[in-house]
Amino acid sequence: MAIVEIINLTKSFKDIEVIHNTSFYLNKGKVYGFVGPNGAGKTTIIKMILGILKPDSGKITIFNQTVEQNSENILSRIGLVLGPSFYGHLDAYKNLKLIANMKGLSLDTERLNEYLSMVGLKDVKKKKVKNFSMGMKQRLSIAASLLGSPEILIWDEPINGLDPQGVIEIRSLIRFLQEKKGITFLISSHILSELDKVISDIIIINYGKVEFFGSCHYLLQKYNCRNLEEAYLACLAGGEYD
Repeated sequence: MAIVEIINLTKSFKDIEVIHNTSFYLNKGKVYGFVGPNGAGKTTIIKMILGILKPDSGKITIFNQTVEQNSENILSRIGLVLGPSFYGHLDAYKNLKLIANMKGLSLDTERLNEYLSMVGLKDVKKKKVKNFSMGMKQRLSIAASLLGSPEILIWDEPINGLDPQGVIEIRSLIRFLQEKKGITFLISSHILSELDKVISDIIIINYGKVEFFGSCHYLLQKYNCRNLEEAYLACLAGGEYD
């Protein structure tokens, strides 16, 4: 069942069309990779999904509604990782509690500690975020995205700055949330070798157009490749998906 539908989306900036008649959908409980070169249009599409930008034409429905119709309800059911942004003078726990309050969530200490434990930060919850490494900030971003039990998670480069152990832990978390909670993921990343381990389907964007939308298995078959990186490059070299 599609819970997000993108239909014939276009967007221009200063008379330059950057998104061209783009369509795809997200089915409930699946993990999608959202990939493409820098400047391909991924961030613009994400911002339109969230209602930050308005498309020139086309339609976006989420939970059978448009963001314009019921933005508060829709956005409360979506969790985001779009780059760490926290108050450096506050510790991890206080940052997470502040974000929960801003979302209108009343979470006790035990529940907040559960979120911190899920991303491996419980033992450093009293450490000021300004002293966190990039990887630790990324973990905190992921914890913040989980507040309120969202049904859709949109993660942009979620493993940036993580060490190998951190990557393994986040990979396990994605599988747990997808298999046990039925969460739908849209994950944008340039690390295709890691995406390959968690996604079932992939959306490849180039020059504002969908070059491929379908299963990873079919992508590998279509371009007769051994791994996702090779198939991605072959797709970009081979033109539009048909």
